[in-house]
Amino acid sequence: MDCISQLSDDLLLRILSCVPTKDVVATSLLSKRWRFLWMLVPQLQYNDINHNGDYKNFSQFVYRSLLSNKSPIIEHLHLNLDLDYPDIDIGLWIGIALSRRVRELEIDIPYTSKDVSFSLPRSLYTSDTLETLRLINFVLLDVPSSVCLPSLKVLHLTTVDYKDTASLPNLLSGCPNLKELFVERHDQDLEMDVAVVVPSLQRLSMIDIYSATCGRYVIDVPSVKYLTIRDKPVYNVRQIENMPELTEAYVEITHKFLRALTAVRHLSLCLSLSEVMCPSGMIFNQLVHLNLYTFAEGWWDLLTYMLKDSPKLQSLKLIDKHDSLLCGEETPVGWKLPSSVPECLLFSLEAFEWIGYKGRRGDREMATYILKNAACLTTAKFSPESTNVGEKYHMLKELASVPTASTSSKLLFD
Repeated sequence: MDCISQLSDDLLLRILSCVPTKDVVATSLLSKRWRFLWMLVPQLQYNDINHNGDYKNFSQFVYRSLLSNKSPIIEHLHLNLDLDYPDIDIGLWIGIALSRRVRELEIDIPYTSKDVSFSLPRSLYTSDTLETLRLINFVLLDVPSSVCLPSLKVLHLTTVDYKDTASLPNLLSGCPNLKELFVERHDQDLEMDVAVVVPSLQRLSMIDIYSATCGRYVIDVPSVKYLTIRDKPVYNVRQIENMPELTEAYVEITHKFLRALTAVRHLSLCLSLSEVMCPSGMIFNQLVHLNLYTFAEGWWDLLTYMLKDSPKLQSLKLIDKHDSLLCGEETPVGWKLPSSVPECLLFSLEAFEWIGYKGRRGDREMATYILKNAACLTTAKFSPESTNVGEKYHMLKELASVPTASTSSKLLFD
């Protein structure tokens, strides 16, 4: 305790900002110096799980600590509300933070017994200080026609509800300086048209995990540099275009085209060639790093296509493990060798890695082809799925016997 007391107030406030507000307030009992220090903490974290399901006690605590806070501004307010609170209370808590010029607001309402999700106060849509807004679960976006959020740079919408189709476009239209957008939709919203037209956006993540047939899907983000698209729906109309600044993309989708990604430098794909609309002659002139997830049927044909049309590719990684921790069963049996060696294998590919390598016949053929033809290869790393020492030794022995085009390549085996 003596060592902590020797720290400056500024440093103590930084430490307390990382602690739930209930524990921060409890420090007032430590000594006279700590009695009022908690009131200056600019980051407030409220989670009703820390109050043993006592709604009244938690509500009073939030009001008391919010109104007692003396920090010049509230930098961060996080509300995690697992109990059913009256909308008026939640609205007032947010309103207090807005009046204190809050910069970052996160609201997570995992559960509600009401027919309608919590609707944000209208004053939120005209905050001139809000820089980050994260809304999660049972929050309703009932967006007015006039929105003005000039400071908002980060917006995350995770399985929230939308009053109508205009809600998301209206919100985005009032964010002239938005840099990062994350949207994950739940099954009840999939019929809603999606339109993301944000000239300032640099990072975009669109997550739709439910299978369905949907309407219109339009993305027009000319400044975006980082793109993640993961979805299962099949859209009647899909437009993904105008991304000349794109440098890195992760694409896991069931029906789309790659035309908008031709300027990318880093690309991760989790789909098969049959799921991609690839116009002939489409070249990935800037592509340097390619990650290909080996789950979809015929993924090896997509790899052949990408090798042929990525003349500057330097790094290739095949990944047999998904976020779900499931491993793929597809193997390149009957894989047709390219009619000519791709340019990237002859002149640019330096690193090759295969995560979850199984050593089956088709796998060996694919690995052998790359090792035999990658003239500039410096490292080839294989991480087998098997943990059996005998099986791993057999795989290593097979790979080590392959004559390589590069005299300086190193074979690494985990």
